Amino acid sequence: MNGPLPEPPAHEPATVLVVSGESDAEGIRNAAGAAGLASLLAPDGATALRLLPARSIDLILCEASLPDMDGTELCRAIKQARATGTIPVILMLEEDDLRGQERARAAGADDVAFKPLQRGAIAALIGARIEVRRLRRRLTELEGVVVSLSRALDDRTPVTGGQAERIAHWATQLGSAVGLGEGDLTSLYKAALLHDLGMVIVPDSILAKPGPLDEGEFSQVMQHAEAGERLLQAIPEADSVLPAVRHHHERVDGSGYPDGLAGDRIPLFARIVAVADAFVALTSQRPYRQRRSAKGALQVLRQGAGQQWDASLVDHFGRVLEEAEPRPSELESAG
Repeated sequence: MNGPLPEPPAHEPATVLVVSGESDAEGIRNAAGAAGLASLLAPDGATALRLLPARSIDLILCEASLPDMDGTELCRAIKQARATGTIPVILMLEEDDLRGQERARAAGADDVAFKPLQRGAIAALIGARIEVRRLRRRLTELEGVVVSLSRALDDRTPVTGGQAERIAHWATQLGSAVGLGEGDLTSLYKAALLHDLGMVIVPDSILAKPGPLDEGEFSQVMQHAEAGERLLQAIPEADSVLPAVRHHHERVDGSGYPDGLAGDRIPLFARIVAVADAFVALTSQRPYRQRRSAKGALQVLRQGAGQQWDASLVDHFGRVLEEAEPRPSELESAG
């Protein structure tokens, strides 16, 4: 099971896989059918594992005790596999099985159902979990559209094409160096990738201008931070990326924009993205200036540490560069 399983077309009923070798398994399937759901029956864990790659399954209702394995171990295997990890798993337990409830949570089960199962309760529980999964799938699709828009925006100007991916790379390297966990690093990567989404409001003539911007042009560019925040606010669960999008042009001395935040009042993700953004900008060729080497860019960052950029993050970034192998274009000397 290496890739994601196919999703059923929107017009098809959701499918529940009932994993049970007990006599009431058909009753559970009947309850699912009465709720308008399709169902499959696997009498043991091995059969369930064979069915999963071949069928589109929206939810798994599994006995805690199976003829060939422990239901919690089956749940753990399903949740740890990339292809099936997002499928909701409900484990069926005896009501007084407190140990079983603990093991179910540890195995990653999305919920537990207590036996004897009531027909109405089964339908409600299954329906709620399937709806959550569908909403999350829609959210992922919407997020993918926004990321695609960000990359398309990044490619508007050939000089800076591909820059967002480089910023996201260095931001996550720096985030890892300061001890962020896997979940935070994922959010940071998205924030860095989307931080300049608001540039969609800036005319191409300004983005591609070969020289310094005048006051009016720079005023338009400054609006992109707030514009990006407004665009992303429409996406559910975007809260983790919004602070970096709005505040990545703040300066630690308080002279940045849009809110003039200073020091630790600037969100951590925003301070990290600011360092990565500056490094990539400095090591990129521009019509109005030569790119710098990685060493030269780090020198600029150190000169601005404590004024424009977080001094501690600049120190960490210096160590990141020492341990990493920057791209050839970042290693070569300017000019």
